[in-house]
Amino acid sequence: MRRQTENVKKLKSMYSLEDGRLKGPPGWEKFPLFWFLLFLSYKCTRRCKFCYSFNQMSDDKPSEMDENTFSRLLDWIPEVWQANNVKVNSIGFLGGEPLLRTDRIKKVMDSVYKNTRGMQGYLYTNADLIDSVNWDDLEDIQWISVNITDIGLDELARRMNIVRTRSNVINQTVVATLDDFNLERILDVSRFGIENGYRLRYYRDLYRGRDQEYHRRLKAQYHRLCDLLEQFIQRGHEVHTTFLLDTLVPSWGYEFSPYPCGRRIAKVNPDGTIGACIRNQKFTTGTIFDPNPLEKIDCGTFHYEFKSEECKACAVKNVCQGGCPNDRLLLTGSVSGKSLMCDIHKEIIPRLRELDRLQAGGAASRGAPPAPL
Repeated sequence: MRRQTENVKKLKSMYSLEDGRLKGPPGWEKFPLFWFLLFLSYKCTRRCKFCYSFNQMSDDKPSEMDENTFSRLLDWIPEVWQANNVKVNSIGFLGGEPLLRTDRIKKVMDSVYKNTRGMQGYLYTNADLIDSVNWDDLEDIQWISVNITDIGLDELARRMNIVRTRSNVINQTVVATLDDFNLERILDVSRFGIENGYRLRYYRDLYRGRDQEYHRRLKAQYHRLCDLLEQFIQRGHEVHTTFLLDTLVPSWGYEFSPYPCGRRIAKVNPDGTIGACIRNQKFTTGTIFDPNPLEKIDCGTFHYEFKSEECKACAVKNVCQGGCPNDRLLLTGSVSGKSLMCDIHKEIIPRLRELDRLQAGGAASRGAPPAPL
């Protein structure tokens, strides 16, 4: 384990500081209510068919942020933090491949800790460049998610071990987009992750959303995954379901949505435009050069809301929240209607909730507190 920086100590003190800023309800005080999502570059070591950045790149847009825009970003982030009045903020580096420019990650984090009370720092990477990383540039990153893409589990283990021994992360997540290859090996990937103490996060292939055969296989594999997770819990393993499937939060029990889409997401593209959705690179609401940043961030098109009578009466509405608006926009051309994952949510969310209950009960019977969210 590498040294703890002064910034990490500052982040810990931020959690306990009572400063009147907005925070999550009881049990969710450390849950970030505002998310900075930075696409500093679309450049990557790969061209994955399921990548929403790659699929939405435009020849008339820059693939990497220029120096003038990046300089403005360093000032813009603290300005938004000051205005949003949120206690726990998260800042993430996506792409493209963030490890191509770790120097910029360091500059952003230095500005964050100099000009705010700190934020949770995380990045998504395919880890292709893991052997040549300058770890000093990443000393303030607490979470690293490795997208397994198409590499084997032995290579994944090697890459994640390098992250574990060289970085300051408090945990790692194995990420997989469930194309045909990863959907087939989802149970093997899950065994690897849980047995090694990693969290899991799975995304369906957005571009297969109306493929009924894919949809059927996805549901079947989700059920097999829940069976496997139950076996691990019964054997005393720690299993995290938060964000496990398409960023769902199965233990959420409040009427209001935990999903900040269109409300508390500041997504910045390489050209400096602002968007409301991590998965939609073309829909923009302004730029970081515009005044009144919070007005630009707010976008009702991407608000999670359940409006139909069927949704209002649904037992899993507080988790599903009507489903992803961008899914409907992308695949139907409209954000109206219920979730395109409705049938899967109705079956899988209760199972995820039951897994949480089993784990909490098992931890209590062993004399240990339930695992934190």
